[in-house]
Amino acid sequence: MKLLNSLQVANAIKMIGDKRTIIVQGENGIGKTGIYHTLERDPHFANHIAVKLDCTQMSDGSVWMPDIDRDAGVSRELPNERFGVSKANQKGINGARPSLVFLDELAKAKQYIKDVLAPIVYERAVGNYQMAEGSVVFAGTNLAVEGLGDSIQAHLRNRLVFLTMRKPTQVEWFNWGVENGIDPVVLACTNDNPQWFDSFLDFQDGGKYAGKDQSKENDFIFNPLLSQQAYITPRSLHSASDITKERDAFDTETLQGLLEGTVGRAGAEVLGAFIRFGDETPHFSKIVSSPSTCPIPSNPVAQIITVLKCVTQTSNREEAEACTEYVMRNRRELQSMFANNIANSSRAALFVTVKPFQQLMQDNKIYFSTK
Repeated sequence: MKLLNSLQVANAIKMIGDKRTIIVQGENGIGKTGIYHTLERDPHFANHIAVKLDCTQMSDGSVWMPDIDRDAGVSRELPNERFGVSKANQKGINGARPSLVFLDELAKAKQYIKDVLAPIVYERAVGNYQMAEGSVVFAGTNLAVEGLGDSIQAHLRNRLVFLTMRKPTQVEWFNWGVENGIDPVVLACTNDNPQWFDSFLDFQDGGKYAGKDQSKENDFIFNPLLSQQAYITPRSLHSASDITKERDAFDTETLQGLLEGTVGRAGAEVLGAFIRFGDETPHFSKIVSSPSTCPIPSNPVAQIITVLKCVTQTSNREEAEACTEYVMRNRRELQSMFANNIANSSRAALFVTVKPFQQLMQDNKIYFSTK
């Protein structure tokens, strides 16, 4: 099967999602729900009514309810307001707003819920009303091989378009993390552990690790053959970041327990080591106030975490100038890492007028590409 990244999947939905229903399938925790948020923020969908539903939580009345007109001797199916479809907002009404509907965990839903959702999935219809022109419906589900209970009957699958989304690479997730405020300790840890972004599919026939025992080679990630309380995924790393940001509020045992319950014991041990290195880093305010004298940590890992602080926590031009001056006192490879991360992020515009950073870019032969 062809594996696509999240941007490729989002673009496919944007282009044909109003004509065909795309089912995004992929292993758990890799960011399938993030596709919905990406599309919701896209200017192309600015006029759409955004709808996100967990199909496993739906019941009678979640889609439509019968309405009896005794005078006319008929009943009608009135849509639930969450879909944005009504008498005043439907196909054929001038100025009607289209919907952007994401049906999460569709293949795990009870069969009668799948039946009720079928007109939405196949015909863009809710009860007696049809969605406005341009409405997009797409769904997310896990891989059947994961053993999580996902199933869609063959004749129904034939009416859908299935795309398989892969896990992000370490570089892809790192860049996303820089843009989305992931804790520098977690970012640095992933930089040192790219195997966290391998997939259990890599150990199956045809995979890059085919023939190897995943339980021995990589006990950090999801393994469908084992019963795991927690493991590392892009989603659980995001959760770990929320925990590490508040690490000063916890004693050592509580912090370790939280991390074990989020990324598993193996991942928590590695993250714990990086947290200890992170505690050696200077406070961001110290870097900004005294860039020429603020101490540079002696530990190489702590140095990386400090530089990533400068990437992720800078919010204005004055801080950008101070952070650049500080980074320029570091090893050349750290300067290059800093410059590359800034140049490939939305923060590039923040640094573009800072003379020390311009010099750093020139020294490392890096060109700006603002997003």
